[in-house]
Formats: sequence, structure tokens, C-alpha cells
Amino acid sequence: MPNLSHAKAAQASSGRFPGAAMLAAMPVFAFFYVLLILPFLPDDGKGRTENMLLWPVIAAVTLALVLQNSPRIDSRFVRSLPILALTAYFLFAAASVTWAYSPYFAFSRVVVAILATIVIVLPFALPIRTTHIIPALHACCAVALAVSAIFVLTTPASPIGHPGYFTHKQELGILAAAGVILSCHEVLFRGWRRILALVTIGLGVWLVLASQSKSATAFALFSLGCSWFILLLCKKVRITPAYVLAAVVFASLFVSQPVEKIGWRLYGDATLTGRTGIWGFTNYQISRKPWLGWGFHSYYFVPNSPQEQAPGYIKDMPSSHSGYLQVKLETGRIGYWIFLIFVYASLHLLERVRRKDPVRAWCYLSIELFVILINLTDSAWITITPVWLLYLIVVAASVRDSLPSTRTVLRAGQSLVQRPRNWSKGRLANARSASAVTRAS
Repeated sequence: MPNLSHAKAAQASSGRFPGAAMLAAMPVFAFFYVLLILPFLPDDGKGRTENMLLWPVIAAVTLALVLQNSPRIDSRFVRSLPILALTAYFLFAAASVTWAYSPYFAFSRVVVAILATIVIVLPFALPIRTTHIIPALHACCAVALAVSAIFVLTTPASPIGHPGYFTHKQELGILAAAGVILSCHEVLFRGWRRILALVTIGLGVWLVLASQSKSATAFALFSLGCSWFILLLCKKVRITPAYVLAAVVFASLFVSQPVEKIGWRLYGDATLTGRTGIWGFTNYQISRKPWLGWGFHSYYFVPNSPQEQAPGYIKDMPSSHSGYLQVKLETGRIGYWIFLIFVYASLHLLERVRRKDPVRAWCYLSIELFVILINLTDSAWITITPVWLLYLIVVAASVRDSLPSTRTVLRAGQSLVQRPRNWSKGRLANARSASAVTRAS
């Protein structure tokens, strides 16, 4: 009987439990839906019916499977700082409905965001297998890039770049850049993964150029190289990526308009194609409600939006073209600092992943750093977009991979408990020490 119980525990710890395969597929399915299905659904401006029905259904299925296996939930995942900070931000975002400029839109949008987060993050609280998640995400990107290539070849481009099957060229540029980053990880493996990666790199580079998305190109190349250097530095100096990023941000405080200066040196355009004017008006709107903000997603695309007060071309902008300013605009300084804790805590845990698997840590850090950088010039935080879901999956997977590995030990007369792998070695060392003391006495 003990052997049977031990076998069942071993299966649970290896990801073999009721609904394990479905839970492991949920984050990838959500990413596939937003990447390859949602863009083709008709949108009349009042919200897609299919979108409003799908998220509650798959979130309910995810919750049901998690509750069915509730004894297997790893409390360390739930108590980790990134998950706690993300939960705190969504609680504050939900509370912002009470003071939002448009409470109806704020409520509906925060509900969808929470449901999507449940589908993406919650499966990682259980011992699901994570080894196939990155290859599956890469395959999704490869299919999306192939579909985009067909659109680029068969449809005319806009004056500012080809959008592919998306509504704006920057979306295609971000997708292509993210696909190249994932491909650089997959090319390190043999067989079909390497072949698919090489094809995807070729498609990604071509589509980035076709979209004329200069910022996505620069940020992707920088993220790939800088992530390797940061992890090497962390190994030598015994720090985490969060400290490196914090040092860079702190140093930038002593430089006047650092982003504009970089834009001038790279592209010869200090306004970054008019973004500085948008940022100026956004900062003005933030100053009107500095602490609590205008409410979660309750500023853009709402009736009589305050954005209509903006001058010239700025009033037609669909976003702040800065994820950080938009978070501060919608949830104020309080929500902004809570969200930054989530970002920095996610980077901090990557050092533990590096100790276990440096290649996977490099992939995780490259994606996280790319999304962090892309939000300097575009708004991608907490949106139902492929880049945000990709970031969320990577953060949840990195939290899961950062947890100390455990093995199941059956103690006589007691239930199954989890002990670290070196637990038996510690017991053996203590026993040897005790015997040595006995002999000495």
C-alpha cells in the first residue's frame, strides 16, 4: 500500500494528474486564440461576442480543473512576489471601477483581463509539464508569421509599413521580433525544432523590414545580446537581473530626456515620430488625477473620452504610445508602483532559473526585456494582445521554474509530504555527525 501511494505521488509531481495535459495547454491555447483567431473576428466597435463568451468559458474550465486538483497546488507559487504583486494590481484595478471615468467599460475590461490572467497564470500553480510550452509558443508564432507573409505578398502596404493581417504595422513588427527571439532559443535544439526556427528567423527578419517597425527591430536585437551579458554578469557578481535594470533606470534619472536622445542618435528623430507630443499631453492628464488615475482602461475608446480634448493629431491616438505612462494614466501612481513591483520581482526570480537552466533563463530574460523595452514607445501592458500574453506566460513559467525542486517522501504513519532533493543527504550528514560525537564521547 505505501508503494502504491508513493507511485501516485510521483506521478503527481511529474505532471501526471487528472486534467494535467489540458491545464498545460490552456496558456498556449489562449495565446493561439489572441494571435491567430481574434484578429479575424469582425469588430463593430461594441465588442466581439465570441470574445466575450470565450474567456468566461475557458476561465471556468481552468478553475474547475485547478479546484479538482487543489491538494496539488504549490503554495510557494501563489505566495511568490510576482504573483502577489499581480494580484494586488488587479484588485486595485477592480477597485478603480468605483472612480473610473466610464465605470461600465472599466468593469467589463477588467473582468476580461482577470479572466485571461486566470487562464494564463493559474495552471502553473500545479505541477504541469512546462518543457513543451516554449516550443508550442514558437510554433504559434511561426504559423502567424507565415499567414502574415501571405498578406504581405497579396495586399498593398500602407505608407508607413505593412500591417500584415493586423490593424497596425507595429503589431506585425512586434510579433516578428518576438518570433525571432523565440527562434534564437529553438535553433539551439536539434531536429524539427531547429528547422522550424531557421525558417521562422528568415520570415521574422523579412516581416520586420516589411513592417518598417524600427523600434521593434532595435529592441529585439538589444534584448538578445543584453540578456546574455546580464546573466553572465549575474553569475560573476552574484546579483539578479532586477538589480541590473534598477541600476540602469537610476542612472537614467541623471540624464535629461534619455529616450529622445537615443531616438535622435538611432533614427535622427528626437520626437520618435511624434510620440513626445503624445507623452506631453498624457502627462498633463496624469497630473489631473495623479494618485488614482482615470480608471482601468477607462480613458481610451470610451464615450466622450478625455482624449478628445487633445490638440491636433494627438486626439486621434488610440493609446499613450508608452505602456508605463498608460498604466499611470489609468491607475495612478499607486497602481503604477504596484505594477513595477510585479515587473522587478519577475526579473529577480530569473537568477534562480539561470542556476538550473541558463539557456531557458536567457530565453525568458530576452522576452521579458523585449516587452519592457517595447513599452517605452508603445502601450502593451495589460492588454489582450499576443505580446502581453506571451510576457505573462513567460513570467508564470519562470516563477514555476524558479521554485526549489522537490521529491515526494512517504513517512511511516503519516500522509505524503514534500521534501527538498537534498533532504536525505542532510539527514545522512546529521546521522554521521551524531555518530562521530558518540564515538568521541
